[in-house]
Amino acid sequence: MPVTVARPAFAVAIALVVVGTALRAAFLLWHPPFSIDFYDYDQVSAFADSYFWFHFFVGAPGFVALFVGFAAITATMTRERGGLLAVIGGVVASIGGTAFAFGLAAEGLVWGYALDPGIVDAATGATLLGGIESGPQITTLLLVASGSLVIPIGVLLQLIALFVSKTVPVWLPVATVLVLLLALVPLPALDAPRVILESVALLAIAWFAVRDRRRAHAA
Repeated sequence: MPVTVARPAFAVAIALVVVGTALRAAFLLWHPPFSIDFYDYDQVSAFADSYFWFHFFVGAPGFVALFVGFAAITATMTRERGGLLAVIGGVVASIGGTAFAFGLAAEGLVWGYALDPGIVDAATGATLLGGIESGPQITTLLLVASGSLVIPIGVLLQLIALFVSKTVPVWLPVATVLVLLLALVPLPALDAPRVILESVALLAIAWFAVRDRRRAHAA
C-alpha cells in the first residue's frame, strides 16, 4: 500500500515529529514523580505554577504533533514494503496520542484551577481535589488510560513496518522496542534515561526519513 506525501506536507510531518518529540520529552522530564498523591493538595501544590502550562501547552500538543507526524513519515518510508502495517499503526498511534492529549488538557485545566491561589484559596483547592478523587472521573481517566494503551500498540506496528521495509538500519526499530519496554520496569531512576533514549530513537528515524526522501528524489 504505497503512500506518497507531497514535499511541503513531508516537511510539515518532519517538523511535527521534531517539535512533538521535544515537547513530549520536556513534559515527561518535568512531570511530578508518580510516587506522590496527585489528589493531595499539599503534595501537588509544589507544581502549582507549572501544572496547567505543562499539561495544556506542552504535553497535550506534543503528543498530538509527534504521533500524527510520525504516522506520516513512517508511511512514506514503507512505500515498497510494510506500507499497510505502517498506515494501520500510524492511525492507531495518532488516535491514541490524540486521546491522551485531550486527557492531559482536561487534567491541566482541572488541576490548574484547583492549584491557582489567584482563583481559589488552598482550602477550596484541597476540597476540590478531594472531591475529584472520590467522585466520577471517567472521561479523563478513559482518555489517558486508553491513550496509554493504544499508543504503544500503534508504534509497535510502525516499528515492525520499518523493520520489514529496511529503510532504516534493522537495529534501530529493534533498539527502539527495547527502550520502550523499559517503561514496564518500575524503577523511577530509569524514567529520565528512557525518555531521552526514546527521543533520540524517534529523531533518528526522522533523520532516516529525510535521507530516504532525498534519495528518492535524486533517483
